[in-house]
Amino acid sequence: MTDLIKEFLDTEQIESLSTLLKSDNAAELQKSSALIAQGFGAGYDFNAAEDESKLLTSFKKNLTLLIQKTWVEEFDISLKEQVLYKLDQYVARTEEKKWSEAYATFIQIITDVIYLMFGNQSKSEEFTNYALRIDPEFGVFCWYVKSLPNANIWSEEKNRIIQLLGIFFLANF
Repeated sequence: MTDLIKEFLDTEQIESLSTLLKSDNAAELQKSSALIAQGFGAGYDFNAAEDESKLLTSFKKNLTLLIQKTWVEEFDISLKEQVLYKLDQYVARTEEKKWSEAYATFIQIITDVIYLMFGNQSKSEEFTNYALRIDPEFGVFCWYVKSLPNANIWSEEKNRIIQLLGIFFLANF
């Protein structure tokens, strides 16, 4: 990542992502997640936000609408259908509080949705910089998502916090 992110986030917010990914301390996770949510443009405290069920409902509605309304080439229509199917599976797992099981699906859904919106450009190394320039809040979200590992061995609670941050952004997007 280039220094462009420094134009949109302060040092403490940037460092909070590293803390979030490395720490297991509940207080550090809470503080880091709140700072990252502020970078998403959240006007209120992520950790005191709506309850999870309301957040998941908004997330599913917003993401479903976004997927359905995104125009894609003929060859990507089946991907849209797959993402909608995965979204249903994902929400069911999170409602059952199976955050660790749901993590890989979460990453795949977000990656696929960004691809549906931006095509192959979303796979380039420079995509996050592009996203930061066209919509800083969405760009910060892309920076966040691209920083997440494809797999993890985190606790259930840490998986919950990491995914809720993405859900929080998309529920309010």
